[in-house]
Amino acid sequence: MFKKLILACLLAMTVSAVIPTCSFAAFSNSISLSEQGTSSDIIYIKRPESHQASTSDRTYTISAVGSQGTVIKIYKYNPADDMCHIIKAGTSIGASGLYSVVVDLTDNSNTFMVTAENSQGSQAVRIDINKIKQSTIDRLRNVTVTIRNLW
Repeated sequence: MFKKLILACLLAMTVSAVIPTCSFAAFSNSISLSEQGTSSDIIYIKRPESHQASTSDRTYTISAVGSQGTVIKIYKYNPADDMCHIIKAGTSIGASGLYSVVVDLTDNSNTFMVTAENSQGSQAVRIDINKIKQSTIDRLRNVTVTIRNLW
């Protein structure tokens, strides 16, 4: 009888230790662009502010804020199979609540999904970053605007 009691206690302690670490594994290595998660307030994307941006750089820094321990993953959209594939494995937000990652921009249109998971649920945020060619920027620099006085 005493052995059964000890075994039951050990089993209960094991289950209680394992459940919190496995309770929010919602996102796999590939997700769809329509993924949303179960919540919309786990993280707040700071950059880009409007979830869209344009740059001529080869890289872009995505930043967010959230609760300590929230796990963030970054996915990039692949139009060939219409899926987003993981490019930055899960990283936990630290005590500062800040998260930042540099992503490579490979073509004109880059679509990323930022996912966040914690004990309160999961969230997925779509981010679109357009890469502008250097030749376009050079042409814009050469544009001159003449303002004439109409009075």
